[in-house]
Amino acid sequence: MGEIKSDGESRRKVTIAHFMPWSGMGGVEVATLRMIDATREQYRNVVFCLPDAFTLRDFLEKSGITTITYTPPEPSLRRFGKYYKESLVVARQIREASVDIVHFADDKAAYHNSLATVLARSRTVCHIRSSNPKFSLRHKLCLFPVQHFIFVSKESKDVFAISLPEHRARVIYDAVEIPSGDLNADKEMVRQEFKIPSNCTVVGMVARVAPVKDYFTLADAAAEVVSKHPDTRFLIVGDNSLVDLNRNHYEKVLQKLNELGIVDKFIFTGHRDDVIRLTAAMDICVLSTTREGFPLSVLEAMAMRKPVVATAVGGIPEIVEPGVTGYLHQRGNSKELADAISSLIENSEEAKRIGQAAYEHVREQYSRQTFFYEISKAYSDVLR
Repeated sequence: MGEIKSDGESRRKVTIAHFMPWSGMGGVEVATLRMIDATREQYRNVVFCLPDAFTLRDFLEKSGITTITYTPPEPSLRRFGKYYKESLVVARQIREASVDIVHFADDKAAYHNSLATVLARSRTVCHIRSSNPKFSLRHKLCLFPVQHFIFVSKESKDVFAISLPEHRARVIYDAVEIPSGDLNADKEMVRQEFKIPSNCTVVGMVARVAPVKDYFTLADAAAEVVSKHPDTRFLIVGDNSLVDLNRNHYEKVLQKLNELGIVDKFIFTGHRDDVIRLTAAMDICVLSTTREGFPLSVLEAMAMRKPVVATAVGGIPEIVEPGVTGYLHQRGNSKELADAISSLIENSEEAKRIGQAAYEHVREQYSRQTFFYEISKAYSDVLR
């Protein structure tokens, strides 16, 4: 498994080309990086990056991973000749990299590049990382050549806009490492770095500052929490400047926080490579979002014994059992979010119990070994 063989002997590792459809560093990119890390001994991984994906490309190259810059073709029936020529360029890059399997990081990558994989005659896998109950006819046509789909949750598979036979679709839950070492030391260092007083409760959220992450609901909830617990601080870890969408939305979020009079209660770190270290400084972890597939930030927080409050969307209810391994709130419901946060602040023993239960759940259900086995099996099935 993972090697192309001839006459009973190994010739070379199977080459997986991961196509990244975004310029910034978000959940899709982090999940792909972890997949590469989990499989790099068994497979040769190369990553196709957009021309302006500077942070991602720099990180990959420092990790010794080959990157290829590509320009995504724009699907069009009216301008099919242009689309075809653009796809030929990408197909040539795929062939030159000796790619065996193209692994689209999400459906957007497949939408732009599926014709290129047909022209390159490469096998294809597409990760579906969020709920997609509706697609345009063009989008469906562009996904038609994909041979196999990997869904990050049962929910994302059940609501998928395209009907698939069972042999073309499977659910593979992402995995996280259980952190080792003294997390308390990191906690104190992070508090010092951001000048957070020792008596403050730190509520953290790991997510890029984008509209889909619903920071307005978090802001409204924070205002209610702060009115009861003024020593609360909100630590936001995620890009707010590298991508235009995030930078523009960040300005709107700051305006909202100023209107609520709580901008001084928020700390925005921007994109960071030391997410685990920053999460260690959080007392409570939240994820207020309008849509989600299977958030690694929630799994990471649970693996670190942090009580979690997250929106009941996508695959999150498959991770968080209300009152047992965390709390859920309805999309856009700031009061439910605020009540859950306040409850955890006011009841430290309950917060500790939930954090421990979350840790046990992640340790048992989301191991790196299981993830590697499932991904390898998916690749082997596609090669057959």
